[in-house]
Amino acid sequence: MFAYTMLDDAARSALTALLDVSFGPDRHSKIAYRFRDDVPEDERFGMAAWDGDLLVGAIQYWPCHVDGVDAQLLGPLAVAPAYRGRGAARGLVNRSLQLVEDAGTDLVVLIGDPKLYLQYGFTPASGQSLVIEGEPDHRVQMKPLTDAGREATGLVSPALATVS
Repeated sequence: MFAYTMLDDAARSALTALLDVSFGPDRHSKIAYRFRDDVPEDERFGMAAWDGDLLVGAIQYWPCHVDGVDAQLLGPLAVAPAYRGRGAARGLVNRSLQLVEDAGTDLVVLIGDPKLYLQYGFTPASGQSLVIEGEPDHRVQMKPLTDAGREATGLVSPALATVS
């Protein structure tokens, strides 16, 4: 039903409008946005979902680390309201997580609804003592992809890594 592509120029030109309708224009005040300040997006993993030439969903990733462990912050994941519940988010998350895993990333973390992300294998990060400063523990989720990711503990910090 949907076509999935990497986030290209066409997707990026429509991305701000999609994020505004999904999260509101005040989204930049959220901790997740402040966490990404001055950190370049890891463009290897960002994807778009299309219905014809209409951008209906997008997902982005940002490099971070936990005590030296290579990690990615998933988000935002946005789907246009009229397309929610139709599989666009599932396709974006599953496809992009496979890219992240194939790249050898140890851990994926996110800030979001635990019930939503449980279906993708995410669990509360507090069970592994992972925290994002200023974010309530119940909203920080994790998905370890390697042994190093399963052993990571502590503060999740933005990484000012060069990504290609």
